[in-house]
Amino acid sequence: MAGCGGGGGNSGGHDDAAMTAARAPTEAAQAADVNLLPLVNPFVGTKIGNPNPDNQGTGGAVGNTFPGATLPFGMVQYSPDTGYGEFYGFGGYNYDKGVIQGISLIHSSGTGCSIQQDISMLPIVGNIASSPGTHIENYQVGFSHANEQAVPGSYRVGLNNGVNAELTVTKRTGAGRFTWPATNDATMILNIGRNGVGARSAQLEIVGTDSVQGFVETGGVCGGGGYFVYFHGQFDKPFASFGTYQGDTVTPGSRTAARAQNNGGWVKFAGGGQVKLRIGVSYVSTANAKLNMQTENPAWDFDGLKSAAQATWNATLNKVQVTGGSTDDRTKFYSALYHSLLHPNLFSDVNGQYIGFDNKTYTATGWDKYATFSGWDIYRSQVQLIGWLAPKEASDMAQSMVVDAEKGGGGYPKWPTANDDTCVMVGDAGAVIVANLYAFGGRSFDTAAALRYMEQGATQPGTRSRNCETRPGLADYLGHGYIPIETPNLWGAAASAEEYALADSAIAQFAGALGDTARRDKYLTQAQMWKPLYSKVSGYIHPRTAGGSFKSGFTRTDGAGFVEGDSAQYTWMVPQNYRGLFDRMGGNAAAIARLDEHFTQLDSGPNSPYAFMGNEPEHGTPWAYAFAGAPYKSQAVVRRILNDLYKTGPDGLTGNDDLGATSAWYVWGALGLYPEIPGLGGFVLGSPLFPSTAVRMGNGRTLTINASNAGANGTYVQSLKVNGATSTRTWLALSQLDADTTLDYVLGASANTAWGSAAADAPPSFDAPRTTTNASGFFSDFEAGIAQPDWNDTADFQANVGGFCCGLAGMETSTRRENIAHSGSTALMYSGNDTDATRSFSYNKVFDVRIPVTASTTLSYWIYPQGSAPNSAFVAVDLIFTDGSSLRDSGATDQNGVRVHPEFQGRGGRLAGNTWNEVRSNIGQWAAGRTIARILVAYDRPDATGTFRGFVDDLRVAP
Repeated sequence: MAGCGGGGGNSGGHDDAAMTAARAPTEAAQAADVNLLPLVNPFVGTKIGNPNPDNQGTGGAVGNTFPGATLPFGMVQYSPDTGYGEFYGFGGYNYDKGVIQGISLIHSSGTGCSIQQDISMLPIVGNIASSPGTHIENYQVGFSHANEQAVPGSYRVGLNNGVNAELTVTKRTGAGRFTWPATNDATMILNIGRNGVGARSAQLEIVGTDSVQGFVETGGVCGGGGYFVYFHGQFDKPFASFGTYQGDTVTPGSRTAARAQNNGGWVKFAGGGQVKLRIGVSYVSTANAKLNMQTENPAWDFDGLKSAAQATWNATLNKVQVTGGSTDDRTKFYSALYHSLLHPNLFSDVNGQYIGFDNKTYTATGWDKYATFSGWDIYRSQVQLIGWLAPKEASDMAQSMVVDAEKGGGGYPKWPTANDDTCVMVGDAGAVIVANLYAFGGRSFDTAAALRYMEQGATQPGTRSRNCETRPGLADYLGHGYIPIETPNLWGAAASAEEYALADSAIAQFAGALGDTARRDKYLTQAQMWKPLYSKVSGYIHPRTAGGSFKSGFTRTDGAGFVEGDSAQYTWMVPQNYRGLFDRMGGNAAAIARLDEHFTQLDSGPNSPYAFMGNEPEHGTPWAYAFAGAPYKSQAVVRRILNDLYKTGPDGLTGNDDLGATSAWYVWGALGLYPEIPGLGGFVLGSPLFPSTAVRMGNGRTLTINASNAGANGTYVQSLKVNGATSTRTWLALSQLDADTTLDYVLGASANTAWGSAAADAPPSFDAPRTTTNASGFFSDFEAGIAQPDWNDTADFQANVGGFCCGLAGMETSTRRENIAHSGSTALMYSGNDTDATRSFSYNKVFDVRIPVTASTTLSYWIYPQGSAPNSAFVAVDLIFTDGSSLRDSGATDQNGVRVHPEFQGRGGRLAGNTWNEVRSNIGQWAAGRTIARILVAYDRPDATGTFRGFVDDLRVAP
């Protein structure tokens, strides 16, 4: 395209010289590279992108990106600011505003609230009268998008005051070339006391005839946490005059703006004309900022730096080469890939030094320290892209998180900015990020320490990252198996519990990859703690109280208990075990029908029964169909999202980009791959958007994706061959890509409902570990870390038994944290209501096992029938054997000679109300030679109506 930014004309265009400069180095190094820079529009996401912005999340219906100069994962983002900390401009730039108030060196792309915009400067023509620290609007400069260009690695704007501002970068420095008209009022304002979150303090020194240095003290994203950022800059032309200001006080001739708020200074250049600036940044010291500048930006070769920056970007983008398709689709793709690779950001200096979470200086030797992780957002799919394409950077990012946990209190940070955690959002995203970076290729870091800090955060309440609790509500999560909605100091009890379960699944996969099967199984079990929140009555993830009742007055669009969403949206957020979710919904057909309704609308906002693709919790939901045997429906929904929610212009994103999370989704969707399962290297397969794709993976191998009929008439997969072999599998393990691999698709306009529909074709789901080899025994006291029910409130077969209360539709069997527990603090509660006086029963499945019965095998458990419910004693533990027979029909008796059958236990007169009773049976006398397949808790009474309620605890099958 001649110009792919600014919505038309030459706005955001590219000059041929820049393209030639970008092209030459890469062509010499690798002939296969092509010039991809014209297909990137850095302005994507700088303008409101949803026609109904009021119906969006907290960050609005805008990407909040920035258009300025940066490098992949660079420390510096040299970019214009149309305002500071403004809604619809948290990246510093709002396309709809026609003024620039500053050009600053530190930005984040796509946050949902204010952040950074640190070390601001503004070239003006004129004198300083009122203080820019308190009246920057007096100095803001108008501009036209027709006079603006953005190319990866560089930015230029012609301001209405006649100044031409050109920007480029190295990893840790910015380079500016500013051309004033002929004037003696060529002034550069250094408004360092002004930034996106309100600088807590700043300090400026004007050094000699051509240099400036200082620092900014500020908060992180949304103003949380705090850090210092230092700078040292040098101009290639001496100052004609200078001055400083603090608050409303302006002091010409002053060289120092002492540490304060709303302060800064200015320098003037005689005669105007071209003035170059080189400026280094550091989070350690001004000395290190100067060292960074001298090392990376030693001369005044602006054009050379610009060419090098563009060449770096072109080489990076060429890691994924797509061919064919429309220009618009390729522009969307490469703009998304570009925005996916901006963060996290380099944090250590050229000498390896960085500031730790304990505010001490450390040296990274042989690796680079990174910061700025938008945890809750980027763990979904963005860090997987980094791990896949850039394993060195991914390894260093993982190690960065590990040392942050080490120095910050033992827990992973949620949303670290610089060397502090900001406590923003919920869940245990740091653990998921590290697991995903490892799973997709970033293997060179301290994995033993990584697992240790994962486990500390997942098991020790009160674990912190700086001032942020790693898992608020963890004690309740471990005790109840969910987080009660009334838990204090917690945002979104149900959402947080789901996030913790998801994180536990990632920890399990990470531990398994390291060969630690015991921890893998422990955390796979803990990863099922979403199940107690699934209500069979409402059919949704449904917040519960500490007493176990589901929240009254519930509707699926109620946001209570959730975070930037509702139950209709969060119910799908169990990518670790879609199979378990779909079984609870009634099977594949029921799940598919619900997904169909859910995707009636694609981006309907946070309090809606429909999808909200503008925010991260639903990023994995479109791919869920594949787990239900209907991948063709995923193919259709993903294609709708690619076509309808992403555009090529400034309005190209309908939600915050969240440091590349939303853009990464487009990259995966267009490739027809999605990293759905936390901590597991692999992809759900969809339909590729482009006829041909070559991915230069970080392992040195190439994935080639050929898609016959790709495009508008190629939404649906008709067939697939993997390295020439026909495949109907909808899951591609990353281990299958250890060598050069080719996927050959045939696509079509009509759905092939058979492809990928078999149960064996589905991606894996991970439930609590099922015993696939014989176990000699079994025990559960229902406490955290011990075997948890595989099933909650689920009848194997039943008749005429309703719910005890609280909207329950049938017999309840789920864990409760109760003072009444026989041991510990948790027991299995049972309850129900017998509605027929002739025949009523409910046999609820609880555990799936595989236990051979010998002549000496015993079953024992403790039961507490509540006396207030008349039928509470008509309950017993039952066993189903692999041959289909059952304990209840075997004639087995307990220590009192009463049959181990719920009806006989109730009539036996041995189970006292409101106290704990032991039931013990030598079941080997009746069932030796058989194998237990399932453990149930059952109610059975043929001759009465009424309620029943009680507890079971300390359940044991002993050899």
